[in-house]
Amino acid sequence: SVVPEAGRPMTRRRVAASLGVLMRSVVVALRTGGGTSRRERVAAMSSRPRTRYTMGRLEKQLQDEAAFSQEVESSEAASRLARWLEARRGPVVALTGAGLSTGSGIPDYRGLDGSYRRGHKPTSHDEFVSNLGLRQRYWARALIGYPAFAAARPNAAHAALAEAQRRGLVSTVVTQNVDGLHEASGGEVVALHGRGDRVVCLSCGRQGCRATYHRDLELLNPDFAYSSSPDSRRVRPDADADVDFDPDALASFIVKPCDACGGLVKPDVVFFGDSVPKPRVDACFAALAAADGLLCLGTSLAVYSAFRFVDRAAKAGTPICVLNRGPTRADLEDLPVTKLDASVDLLADALRLLDPPSSRNAPPPSPDALDRA
Repeated sequence: SVVPEAGRPMTRRRVAASLGVLMRSVVVALRTGGGTSRRERVAAMSSRPRTRYTMGRLEKQLQDEAAFSQEVESSEAASRLARWLEARRGPVVALTGAGLSTGSGIPDYRGLDGSYRRGHKPTSHDEFVSNLGLRQRYWARALIGYPAFAAARPNAAHAALAEAQRRGLVSTVVTQNVDGLHEASGGEVVALHGRGDRVVCLSCGRQGCRATYHRDLELLNPDFAYSSSPDSRRVRPDADADVDFDPDALASFIVKPCDACGGLVKPDVVFFGDSVPKPRVDACFAALAAADGLLCLGTSLAVYSAFRFVDRAAKAGTPICVLNRGPTRADLEDLPVTKLDASVDLLADALRLLDPPSSRNAPPPSPDALDRA
């Protein structure tokens, strides 16, 4: 009755324990948002083998248009999301990405029409700091891309998320976006990657209004915007623009230094290769620890600065729901999530399916109403 395994006897008790762990893993894998205790989810997470993540594998999937053809029927997705929200005992944290702002005219990075498909390579922190030519190109493009970025207004998905916060279904919104549209919609927001409407000096830390900085750049470079090709001026998610400049004109572009110390000025956002400030990360972890779930909206979770919260929630046994068109890193890591391959606009439909108290029966406010407020 004893089978040697790696030098240890396989007793009936050990066999039973192994089978128990296996069965809990199966339950978690088939779970749709409920029916499993937090203790069981933690046990299953700690026992299952983790899939080694590589950015290349996810990026390859995201480049395949067929990966975006698995969209769930809208009414079914809305119903599943409503049931997931209703099953939560307390409010959840919402983690949002660029997919939430596409309805406002700001493209995403990795979606079906994302900027990466057009050859966009975001500026890295090290490149920005060390390369004058790159800073000239960045600010020259921003002169063209930022006005459209700044003119964007909250869409129906932002309005629905603000309504979810008002109802107490969502406690905190953690956003990877730097467009400020959540803040314009109201509610408690942690801007994980900073704010695109501000600039900061890398030497003295002085902050300023980006619109003011752009006006100064325009004064220093009065004819520069006209040196670009009008048919290539496509805004990007980071307020950059898809613009090709004449190299000689670009070399003459004047980048304004900090008024206070003469240091380098950059947008007050986290560039690729930079780190999110620790107090900001800690605030997100604290909100997640107090929540009864994590709702991910419009994000492929490819960037670790956001995925870390999904990973933490999974290890803690916190229920996770992902509403996003296309594959995500959670899929690749085989995490126990409720995955809804559908548009983020379905959040509004899910809220209408819930049965809130009579005083909360009003439909989510329209983006126009939020704009007027």
